Amino acid sequence: MVIKKDRRIPRVLIAKIGLDGHNRGAQVVAYGLRDAGMEVIYTGIRQTPSAVARTAIEEDVDVIGISSMVGAHLAVMKKLRGELDKLNASDIPVIFGGIIPEEDYEELKRLGASAIFPPGSQIKEIVEYIHSITKIDTWVCEVPGSLVGRNIDNLHLLGSKCDRCGQTFFPSRRNCPNCLDENTIKQILLSDEGLLHTYVIASVAPPGFSVPHAQGYIDLSKDGPRIFSLLTDYGDGSKLRIGCKMGLKIVRLGRDKENRIIVGYRFRPIIE
Repeated sequence: MVIKKDRRIPRVLIAKIGLDGHNRGAQVVAYGLRDAGMEVIYTGIRQTPSAVARTAIEEDVDVIGISSMVGAHLAVMKKLRGELDKLNASDIPVIFGGIIPEEDYEELKRLGASAIFPPGSQIKEIVEYIHSITKIDTWVCEVPGSLVGRNIDNLHLLGSKCDRCGQTFFPSRRNCPNCLDENTIKQILLSDEGLLHTYVIASVAPPGFSVPHAQGYIDLSKDGPRIFSLLTDYGDGSKLRIGCKMGLKIVRLGRDKENRIIVGYRFRPIIE
């Protein structure tokens, strides 16, 4: 059976990292990509590698574009790759543009850059390259607003945090139920690990679920909220105990009427 897949409009993050304040070239590229039909997130100047990496995940981008005009490209790439690795997002392609000596091309690619576009490069070249590496995204989550990621093999829990009251929520939501304000809440990535707060293993289960059937509450790490989750990979139940370390697992549940893969999140015990 042939499954029809619609081409996804690429989402591109354009950023300037460090003290490089030359932003005209980055803006020209950003506008050019938008004119070509792409979705572009422009962070502006003086960003940090960690902020760019996190924004790339939260905005669910396909490509990160870095403009470098002051010779810091090698250091920037090394630090950015490190931050992406921390977020399990090393598969997001990073392309560079700007004033980069040709003798640095090989080292820059070794550090993780997938392509380099020097001054004089045409927008058409960049557009064609991005289309060539953009993956088709054909997944949908069983719980809306709970997962985010560039492709099905690299999904993360998505929550929301209110800047006014400091509360964190899961799944993500558009407004804070405490403050009743949509202007104070923002989407954030939640930890993929946590501690098992409580659980139950039942000998009966709803239709479509295996028996025994386990579910519980997980206290996510990094000051995350307590969330409900189905549990998996727990064997006969002896692997589960209050306070044990749990890790996120993405499961495929079938396909919807549009042939998109339906995915869900589960938590499994981490044996150390």
